[in-house]
Amino acid sequence: MAVTANQLIKKQDGDTRSYPVEESTRIYQGTLVYVNAAGYACDVTATGVNAFVGIAVAEANNTSGADGAINVEVWTEGDFELTGTGFAQTDVGMPIYGDDNYATVVSLGATSVRIGTVVKYVSSTKHIVSIKPSGVGALEVAPLTTITIADAAGTPDYALSALTTSSPYGLATAAEAITLLYVIKNLQQRVLDLEARLK
Repeated sequence: MAVTANQLIKKQDGDTRSYPVEESTRIYQGTLVYVNAAGYACDVTATGVNAFVGIAVAEANNTSGADGAINVEVWTEGDFELTGTGFAQTDVGMPIYGDDNYATVVSLGATSVRIGTVVKYVSSTKHIVSIKPSGVGALEVAPLTTITIADAAGTPDYALSALTTSSPYGLATAAEAITLLYVIKNLQQRVLDLEARLK
């Protein structure tokens, strides 16, 4: 849940960067910081659109100021103890997302922005997270379920003929259609594997 007070947060190492703060915005110490489309630091994900840029080193209160009246300094690297719910040991090595200015989740949701990777399980409500500001929001899309194919692969036929032009429209043979489905499944599996290696 979002917080309305400064937070003490455990930090191990990392670098800092400064961002101008959005008008009428108060960023609390130890909270997740995002940048909106106008380039100003804020404390909301904007339904996953805003980009995560780091964790606030100190409070930056711009509730009475215009855009950019003050700056907020953020940590852009390091391992931090962050909070959430339903955490498990199996989350280690998986991506983690910010849902607001404080709560984190391990499942990609409609309001989520990726903030880094879980590096250590502490409890069901705490993880150690290696943060990784991306500078972008709203790019990740949850993967579709890998397709299952009733037909056996058989002998692949990669030389696809021209599509039939009479009803029903489609591939010329069943072997061509089955081959195409297995190619799609192979691509799904390879992309998922690539994503796992890049996390």
